[in-house]
Amino acid sequence: KLREGSNIGESCGVGGEVVNLIMHGFVNKYHEGFIGRSYIGEWVNLGASTVTSDLKNTYGTIRFEIKGERVDTGLRKLGSFIGDMVRTAIGTKIYTGKKIGVAAQLYGIIAVNVPSFTIYAKSLGAKPTEVYLESVINTQRKFMSSRKMNMSKNYEVLIKKLFEITERERRLFGVKKGAFKLT
Repeated sequence: KLREGSNIGESCGVGGEVVNLIMHGFVNKYHEGFIGRSYIGEWVNLGASTVTSDLKNTYGTIRFEIKGERVDTGLRKLGSFIGDMVRTAIGTKIYTGKKIGVAAQLYGIIAVNVPSFTIYAKSLGAKPTEVYLESVINTQRKFMSSRKMNMSKNYEVLIKKLFEITERERRLFGVKKGAFKLT
């Protein structure tokens, strides 16, 4: 159900319910689930029943974290900010006003901002784990190929640079290196 105020980019697959969102190109959101008042980057795959909350239970205004400081947006309705190349598993639920970094992979309930290149599944008992850079590149190459596109060398360099410049963000968040495991 495509509702008012949505801007959908090139070659997106849209299903479920979307309202008042900006969705850049090449996003897969074919299945049920509500995405509202959110910003979705390019090359994102939202698994079945992924939901973004856009209203607090208290009906209060939403605070958003910018450079470690919580800022009151003055808005009662605000969804999520989801970076490029993010992947969500089936049934992922993202709390109001959360920021999801580039190439993050999400499982379960997301009640915090998630750094770039992080696998996050705390609600399922897993520690935040750094995504293997080569895995991100290989997965993105396959995603692009599914749309009859090839990854340029410059695009690959961009992914590597983004991984490098977001390292501090992961370190401060306590993201561990190594294999991701659900307990």
